[in-house]
Amino acid sequence: MKPNFIEAIQQLERGKRMSRETIREIVESALLSAARKTLGVTPERVEVLYSDATGDMKVTVKRVVVAGKPATPDEISLVEAKRTRADAAAGEEVTIQIPMDDLGRIAAQTAKHIVLQRVREVERESQYGEFKDKIGKAVTSVVKQRRGKLVILDLGDVESVLPGSEQIPKEDYRPGEHLKVYVADVTMTPRGPHIIASRSRPELVRFLFEAEVPEVAQGVVEIKAVAREPGSRSKVAVMSHDRNVDPVGACIGMKGMRVQAVVQELHGEKMDVVMWAEDPETFLINALSPAKPTRVVKDDAARSMIAVATDHNQLTHLIGRGGQNARLASKLTGWKVEIMTEAELRGGPAEGTVADGTSVPAPVEGAAPAEGAAPTEAAGDVMAPVEPSTEPAMPSAEPAAPTEPTADAPAAPAAESPDKAGT
Repeated sequence: MKPNFIEAIQQLERGKRMSRETIREIVESALLSAARKTLGVTPERVEVLYSDATGDMKVTVKRVVVAGKPATPDEISLVEAKRTRADAAAGEEVTIQIPMDDLGRIAAQTAKHIVLQRVREVERESQYGEFKDKIGKAVTSVVKQRRGKLVILDLGDVESVLPGSEQIPKEDYRPGEHLKVYVADVTMTPRGPHIIASRSRPELVRFLFEAEVPEVAQGVVEIKAVAREPGSRSKVAVMSHDRNVDPVGACIGMKGMRVQAVVQELHGEKMDVVMWAEDPETFLINALSPAKPTRVVKDDAARSMIAVATDHNQLTHLIGRGGQNARLASKLTGWKVEIMTEAELRGGPAEGTVADGTSVPAPVEGAAPAEGAAPTEAAGDVMAPVEPSTEPAMPSAEPAAPTEPTADAPAAPAAESPDKAGT
């Protein structure tokens, strides 16, 4: 039995992240189960000792000495007992060491099966504990295969699932491709940990900047908020805890190298890095970058702000293609945002507004849309956060929490378009 069993133990130790104490407990438990089944004695009478240093195994059984012929496996004749202990007497208990060869091949296979089964259980528990601690963090994965709408990712010792709802629209996942993913959830199942990964959540953008920008990783630059429409555009609001460090410049990097690394990881998703401000009006002006409103009107009671444009051309730039710029600004600030012209604000002819976060002008006869802006449609068809909907959509981002007063950078430098940095 010993050579076969030692081979099983060696397989167990190779590449397994287990302590020697855990391995010893598993081996002793397997031997104990095999010995009980082979010898047929009462379980409490069997004891197993295994040395992880030498690989030596010892099985002992406590049996009751009887004067005649033993009636059960728990008994031993007086003659046999005296071979083990010369002063043995009837009615006493003696401890008999069972040679490993006496357990036989079946016992060895039973013990080996138990060891490997228990190892799998311990591995699953270990993997679950490891990835449970990684919920809310980003990890590197390798695309393994696609099963319908699901993408299976290899995380090393375990696999994770990237559901269709957590994928970036139109992103192609090729086997062998390395991807950064956000660990959204981990649950334990009979087959091991079930890990849900995400490529579409705003938190992934935050972790990508932490990986690319040392100032963010060190806490000198803080990412205050992220608003995202996966696969299309994200806005990131940053601030600096060091007056000598420009947070926007730190995130963009020399010649845009840092922000470009994030863009490449997300396969071309555009990034706007803007200055966070404690003052809501200033923050909205920054969040609407690269467009610039003439002024901002705030309503604290309704927790809403109106970004005012001087003319239709400026209005279309503030709203953005399909309303995206205004939607993202609303999510980033946590306030309901409306876009109006000066004439509309003064009570003149309205150009069309949407209450939940953005405003869209109605078509102006004879007026051509601004360059880069999509032709406007009915307000309810444009302003849903991701897909067109007539229902109003409230901003999904939480309001930026106020911090200790800091020196706000001027709106113009803070709102420099990151697109000019190659995004």
